[in-house]
Amino acid sequence: MKMRRSTYFHKLIVYAICLITFPMVTLGVFSYLLSSRTVQQKVNDGALQMLLQMQQRVEQSLRTADNALTQFTVQPSVLRLLTEDVTDGSRSDNAALIDGLQEGLRGIQLSDLRVADVQFIQLRDRWKMSGGGYEPFGPLEPDWKQMYGDRPGSYWTISSRTIDFVRTLPISSPEPTAMIMFRVPYGELRKYMFTHPELGEPFIIDDSLRVVAHTDHWTRVGTSAASMPYARQLLDSESDSGLFKTQLDGEPYNVIYSKSAYNGWMYVSLVSVTAMTRESETIKWVTVAAGAVFLLIGAAVSLLGARRLYGPVRKLYESVFQPANGEAGSGGDIPASGKDELQLIGERVQAQLHNQKEMSRELKSQRSRLQHFFLLKLYLGQTDGSERAPYEAEASRQWKAMSVLVLQIDSLENTGYAEQDKELLLFAVTNIIAEIVPQHERLLEPIVMGQSQVTLVGSPLADEQAYSAWLDGAAKLIRETVKQYLRLPVSIGVSSPFRSLSEAGRGYKEAGEALQYRIKLGLEAVVHIGDVQPDRSLVPEYPEKVKSELIEAVRMCEGERAYGLLEQFTRELFAAPLSHRQYQMLMIALLTDLLRVLQEYEGVLQSLYEEEKSLYDKLFELKTSAEMTEWLYQSVLMPAIRLMEERKNKQHRGITDELLRMIENEYDSPLTIESCAFRIHYHPDYVRHVFRKEMGMPFSDYLAQFRLQMAKSWLTGTDMRIADIAEKLQYTNAQNFIRYFRKMEGMTPGQYRDSRGAGAQGSL
Repeated sequence: MKMRRSTYFHKLIVYAICLITFPMVTLGVFSYLLSSRTVQQKVNDGALQMLLQMQQRVEQSLRTADNALTQFTVQPSVLRLLTEDVTDGSRSDNAALIDGLQEGLRGIQLSDLRVADVQFIQLRDRWKMSGGGYEPFGPLEPDWKQMYGDRPGSYWTISSRTIDFVRTLPISSPEPTAMIMFRVPYGELRKYMFTHPELGEPFIIDDSLRVVAHTDHWTRVGTSAASMPYARQLLDSESDSGLFKTQLDGEPYNVIYSKSAYNGWMYVSLVSVTAMTRESETIKWVTVAAGAVFLLIGAAVSLLGARRLYGPVRKLYESVFQPANGEAGSGGDIPASGKDELQLIGERVQAQLHNQKEMSRELKSQRSRLQHFFLLKLYLGQTDGSERAPYEAEASRQWKAMSVLVLQIDSLENTGYAEQDKELLLFAVTNIIAEIVPQHERLLEPIVMGQSQVTLVGSPLADEQAYSAWLDGAAKLIRETVKQYLRLPVSIGVSSPFRSLSEAGRGYKEAGEALQYRIKLGLEAVVHIGDVQPDRSLVPEYPEKVKSELIEAVRMCEGERAYGLLEQFTRELFAAPLSHRQYQMLMIALLTDLLRVLQEYEGVLQSLYEEEKSLYDKLFELKTSAEMTEWLYQSVLMPAIRLMEERKNKQHRGITDELLRMIENEYDSPLTIESCAFRIHYHPDYVRHVFRKEMGMPFSDYLAQFRLQMAKSWLTGTDMRIADIAEKLQYTNAQNFIRYFRKMEGMTPGQYRDSRGAGAQGSL
């Protein structure tokens, strides 16, 4: 036979190297990714801080200029120029106003920003005042009113070479008579821009995406950024500041932005992701070098360890496959079958286990046959004490009483089975019984004897009635299960209880004898030998279960169900052969139980029936079961159910009204169904059910809708900030409130306020 060297030794080496390499590679990759993410996070945070500082400095300068213009425009001399015509320069007072205006404009230029020009333009009288002095409008004068007068108020805008602050006068007038313009050169805002290369390229754009300021102000200021890939995300963003990713010329960039609430400008910085990750490259190569060193060390250790581990495996292989004559193996070689030592050992072990299972299966089969033979002898009364002893001890320990069940097929007519199928059907019944009767409730396995199926069952119940009920339930379960799965009518004979296996033969005879009474009781019967023995009669039982269900239906105010259960009660009661007096006494017992239940509800019994004695007299006058049933339902049950239902509805309405009052008065507090139920002294589940039934929706949904209506009222009728509204309505943060508002109304709170024409808008 062709031999080869073992591959198991090589597998051990490869496995050990992989075991060392995988954690090293995983750790290296994790370290690189973590360091890269940490570097990016720090750069992004630094860029955002620089951006916010730049925004603060720029807006401080702009607000200073804005305040300077505000102070200038409220001077009496400026206000006079809005109403008086000063075009007549020969008048001394006109000249004084012009001089004062020019001096004031020069003072404005001393602000923090370097001003290219400050102009006062009189739109009504068509003249202007600038650094060059007073000038009437010339023929080439631009239409200032068309350019700037259609936007009353004050705002920042961009012209061809300057950033202009425009304020129309009067400020609140839709038809301004004058305007003042503050011009700042493009390059003036450049001094506020940070130029740190690692923190990105900062710039400022207005709400129309025109570049207001840039480090490269000569070529970029005044251009539009609308074509850039990040423009739409900037416009659609609802947060005041943040970060998102984009691609520029195929390179990844982080766009860091901050929106100004002052003039709507956006302060943006583009940070290159490639530049940020350069620092983490060092960590990557250090990790690769360290991993290579550890890999070499691991390979050496793996080689030594594999040699030590392989020794015992080789010895085990040689001992398993040692030749029969005891000679040594062939120098460590194994057959060239493509398998290593462990696989060959495993195949040998599997073969041994297979042989063991076959032997166990054969022994189990023989044991089953011996048990079946023992049961046959037991039921025929042919066993001695030594044969019964092992089972007798176990039965005495587990059971207080035993009985034999004998099952026979009643008929094969209309079942689809033929006479030759009966033996197979009995074996199928045996399997069903083995499934539904637990092992601890029967002796060994059910067996087939002739035309019968026989089972010995036992129970630890000591009480005779409890045992009888259990036995009857087990027999009926067997009958119904066979009927369900095999569609086969069967009857079961049940022996009287006994305590020793020596009486099993008598029990088998009694159960078979009980089945003979099917001629009287009919098919599909469960016949107890004690019930059909002479000189014993059936004693009817009071329908306690139906009575309990009837009382429960009355308590639940279910009129139709109560009527059905009342009919079932009388039907079961009158099915037994009793005397007229016995029927009356049992119906009196039912009436007494019903009246006892009605006494639990204060005032119900007194409101309906002044004297209980008259009810009993009326019941004694009735002659038939139908009359008793109809009278009990119409005169006792239905009036009581109607009154109980009215009281319950009134109680439900009171609970609901109390909850609605709490919502209206305390909607701005952390209301829950549990806290409300505690305050009105009811269980939360009951209150939850009542509120849903009365209002048609859960408590939490109604509270949320009420708060939504309050929010809409505040948005249109007040100037409250959206964040304040969210806090007052118990939202954990404003974003949750905005999301819920948008889900319910199809728009954000701010959009809702704008669409309703509210005054001042609240901000987050």
